[in-house]
Amino acid sequence: MKIRATALAAMLLLPAALHAQTPAPDSPRTDSLVAQVAPPDPVRSFMYELADPLSLANALVLGLYDHARTEPDEWGGGFDAMTQRIASRGGGHVIGTSVRHGLAAALGRTTDIEPCHGCTSTEDRVTHSVIDTFTDRDATSRRVISEPFLAGTFAGAIAPTLWHPDSNLGDGIKAGVWSVLFTTAGRVLFAVLEPLVPAEGAAAERR
Repeated sequence: MKIRATALAAMLLLPAALHAQTPAPDSPRTDSLVAQVAPPDPVRSFMYELADPLSLANALVLGLYDHARTEPDEWGGGFDAMTQRIASRGGGHVIGTSVRHGLAAALGRTTDIEPCHGCTSTEDRVTHSVIDTFTDRDATSRRVISEPFLAGTFAGAIAPTLWHPDSNLGDGIKAGVWSVLFTTAGRVLFAVLEPLVPAEGAAAERR
């Protein structure tokens, strides 16, 4: 797997990074004045991310991209090879998501996106997005390095090397690094564009 191809594949993950800004269904509304009584259901959060339509669409697009360049070459062409490549990308998503949420549950961490309360400038939002990407809240609400995010990202990138005949661990690690970088870039891009996104309340008023 060449670095150029890996970079292009990682760039296709940007929409998923932007979509990840949307909290899971159990997350509290940012404008809610009512304290959250119970923590988000980790099983529901896991299923929500596992079946995320945009993530599944990314697996489809990346699988079609792999098929167009006949990667891996040993799988050949045709419909069966195309479905195999799409399934390979989907398998990486399933494994990465499972590792992230499983480790988060074991460590007592949250996998939800934390809104940037009190951010009044683009610099504040960008700083928060970078910090929130690489950290989680533990049981005491203290920020700690997000081992679940890093482990899940690299697990999802390395997993396909187990069944790709022309890939190795080094290819998986490079893909994981690109995925981390572009996930961060996607979060930063959303933070910059966030003021252009209509607020839910404002949209409701216009209706």
